[in-house]
Amino acid sequence: MPERSQFKLVQYFSLTNVLAFLISILFLIAFYRHQSLIILVNSLILNLLYLVLFLIVRKADRLITTQDIALQKSQTQYQQQIQLETIVAERTKVTATIIDKVRRFQETNTIFKVTTEEMRRVLKSDRLIVYQFNPDWSGQVVAESVGAGWVSLLIEQDNDKVLQGKRISLDRGIVRDWSKGEQADIIEPDSFLQQTKGGRYTRGQKFTAVDDIYTKNFPDCYIKSLEKYQVKAYLIVPIFQKEKLWGLLGAYQNDGVRVWQTPEIDLMMQIANQLAVALQQAKYVDQLKQKTDNLKRALKELKIAQKQLIHQEKLAALGQLVAGIAHEINTPLGAIKTSADNANKAIDKTLAQLPHFNQILNHQEQETFFYLLSQTFANQQFLTSSEKRPLKRKLQQQLQKHEIDNYRNIADTLLDIGIYEEIELLLPLLTHPKVDWILELAYNLTRLGSNNRTILTSVERASKVVFALKNYARSGVNDDKQLIKITEGLETALEIYHNQLKHKIQVIRNYHSVLEIWGYPDELIQVWTNLIHNAIYVMKEPSKLIINTATENDGVKIEIIDSGIGIAPELQKKIFEPFFTTKPSGEGTGLGLHICKKIIDKHQGHIAVESQPGHTKFSIWLPVNHQQSTNQSIIEQNYA
Repeated sequence: MPERSQFKLVQYFSLTNVLAFLISILFLIAFYRHQSLIILVNSLILNLLYLVLFLIVRKADRLITTQDIALQKSQTQYQQQIQLETIVAERTKVTATIIDKVRRFQETNTIFKVTTEEMRRVLKSDRLIVYQFNPDWSGQVVAESVGAGWVSLLIEQDNDKVLQGKRISLDRGIVRDWSKGEQADIIEPDSFLQQTKGGRYTRGQKFTAVDDIYTKNFPDCYIKSLEKYQVKAYLIVPIFQKEKLWGLLGAYQNDGVRVWQTPEIDLMMQIANQLAVALQQAKYVDQLKQKTDNLKRALKELKIAQKQLIHQEKLAALGQLVAGIAHEINTPLGAIKTSADNANKAIDKTLAQLPHFNQILNHQEQETFFYLLSQTFANQQFLTSSEKRPLKRKLQQQLQKHEIDNYRNIADTLLDIGIYEEIELLLPLLTHPKVDWILELAYNLTRLGSNNRTILTSVERASKVVFALKNYARSGVNDDKQLIKITEGLETALEIYHNQLKHKIQVIRNYHSVLEIWGYPDELIQVWTNLIHNAIYVMKEPSKLIINTATENDGVKIEIIDSGIGIAPELQKKIFEPFFTTKPSGEGTGLGLHICKKIIDKHQGHIAVESQPGHTKFSIWLPVNHQQSTNQSIIEQNYA
């Protein structure tokens, strides 16, 4: 520096003056002259001045040097502070990123994978693992992120392959296959940690940082164990869940020694704490999922049990209907048998008479005969006895007017084949000598048609009963909603109870035009049959059963009204409760109306009752539900 050169120059002149001063003294002693004394004094003064100046400059030099050193140290400290703040900011950002990723996931394996991969990337280490302790303090590696070219602790199936140096070619994050249990772990058990129940970490040690495994005086067996996995340096921090040591988080350097910095150690400890929190949250989520799965299974089992209960209630109701249903089926079967027998007899007699047909009747009479048959087939109106009596008298009078013998029997036969007016065109046959033979042939041919119609009517009647029973008795064949007509389900229920209704109860149908609704037809038939059965049970003859349908509030309203004895006011609030019944023991389960309400709730509708002696009305409202798909969770909640 220029100042330093000036200081050295001053020092040089000062030494010269000192030498000059000493020479002057010697000269004074030798010659002792006046002029020399003056020179000596001047030199002395001058040297004193130079000496003072030298001391001042020396002091200033020391002060400047001290300030320069302090300035350089301050600049170094400032640069180190800036660098430290930068490192801390980066670490904070990285830590926040890792914590955010770990917290975002709720599945354990994903948390392990994110933690190991992100931490290995941030620390630039060769391997990062998560080690978990078992209840007996044995343990295993459960997750690993390892760099390319290094042995993986989890990719192999046994220690031998690891010892053979099996390496991986790419960076990988590997998580333990939990489905294989401990067989998926290929690292040897750490007997020290097991024997000491977690070692020094359970006694409060917060981390272990080893910069070089060969400088720590480790036992040879431990060194060899580390060399198997190519470890040169490592950093391990404990993972605690509350006060329990859960496991360890370890970072390993394989390519050489490494001095672990304080920010790196702090980051590992912070991530270990966050990993513990994330694992605890994942555990809670797993428990919640398990509880949810258990609830779903319980709900499914409850639905199955409820369906079985509904089906059993149907079967119980069918058991009460057996006699009536048997009659409803036996009646048409009997009619079919009788009609078939009559048809066979008519065919036999007709076949016996046909050979004589052309012999007895001429061409004109045959045309009249065929006209008679056409009239009988065209006129198939059913007449009661009271309706036949005046027609019979009228026919007898007409036959008497034409002086026809045996007019009473002829009138009976004509009525039987459906002829009871306009007999003038038939006089050629009625006055024929073989009139009895002609009318018997016409009667036999007519019976074939009437018996066939009876058979068809009976088959249709029996089919209706069977169809109604099938719709009623089937157990939840289709679990999907269908577009249905309310009146069809009501008619099915009325058909089932036709035998009980036809003798003593007048059924009044006030069906107004209503929209089709999305619903479960089998279950709604269960509702209608239960309500109609209860109405029949409480009604004495003669009675009325009124069924009303109408559109109301974007839905369909159904009213079933009976003229029975009614329901007491104090009982009306209980009738929808399970196992509540007013019937004698053995006649009811107390589940009918409860099931009805559950079915209506499942359809997101509602059911209500109004009752007084002689008038009980059940009102049901069901939404149209224009869209087939509905909120399944609401349905399940209402159904459960």
